[in-house]
Amino acid sequence: MFDWNDLKYFLAVARTGSTLAAARSLKVNQTTVARRIDALERGLGLTLFVRLPNGYRLTERGEATVALAEQVEQGASTLADTARGWNRTIAGTVRVTTTEILAIDVVAPLVAELRSQHPSLSIELIADDRRLDLSCGEVDVALRVGSCPEEPGIVRRRLATSVWALHCARSYAERHGLPGTIADLGRHEIVGGTGSLKELGPLVALRKAAPDAPIGIRCNSVPNLIAAVRSGMAIGPLPCWAAFEDDGLLRCPVPELEARSDIWLLYHESLRESPHVRLFREAVTARFEVVRHRFEGRSAPGVQAV
Repeated sequence: MFDWNDLKYFLAVARTGSTLAAARSLKVNQTTVARRIDALERGLGLTLFVRLPNGYRLTERGEATVALAEQVEQGASTLADTARGWNRTIAGTVRVTTTEILAIDVVAPLVAELRSQHPSLSIELIADDRRLDLSCGEVDVALRVGSCPEEPGIVRRRLATSVWALHCARSYAERHGLPGTIADLGRHEIVGGTGSLKELGPLVALRKAAPDAPIGIRCNSVPNLIAAVRSGMAIGPLPCWAAFEDDGLLRCPVPELEARSDIWLLYHESLRESPHVRLFREAVTARFEVVRHRFEGRSAPGVQAV
């Protein structure tokens, strides 16, 4: 069997008429070209060239072989061009899991932008507080809030710190004033948690700090919690991101009830070089570079801290 690579040397000699000229065009030495031509003829069992003092002349079989070799050359070129196109075209499905608030406020808008640039990219977004298994392939990427996971094989990147602080609606403050200390909370209605929010840290801390405060409403999800506080019916802890640029919300000056949790980007190391997963990871990381201060409650115009 002949070596496919020898066809490159064969075509170079056929086109230039000598091993010397072919060697120059291929940037190899003349001996290598002559050796590869000899090997090709042995592999095919054909004489492709007549060796003359002034160069190489194609035999009848050699001329026929040129046409066939050029087909192989064209096929290789087409394959290379196609591969480059595939590498430029990001395609595939990225399965992402995160919390509801991150899904709504960060991931969904980002997906819309990515899809406009990469129509063959598909995102499967799972908004769930459950910790789906990255190692078993339940999801490809996770955006999680809380402690850093320690599972082997998981790549971790801290994106930001999510700060929660006590907030109320401006309309609530106009009717009842603002608590200035923890001791003031007893005369205010507060939000309580139920269902999946029953053990939410900021809500539990609020209840412990104000055990005698009446509970105006109980919520079972973060979007419900945000809506309840915005409605003006009670005071409650909110992620600073949700209150950003919202003139209807006021941040209460009770720093003892502020809570901080890290936001992590996680994926399995086996997906490190996956083009579509890498594109999503890089886009999420870049987005958090822009919005990190909002999560951290810094320089948030529209949210009045008093």
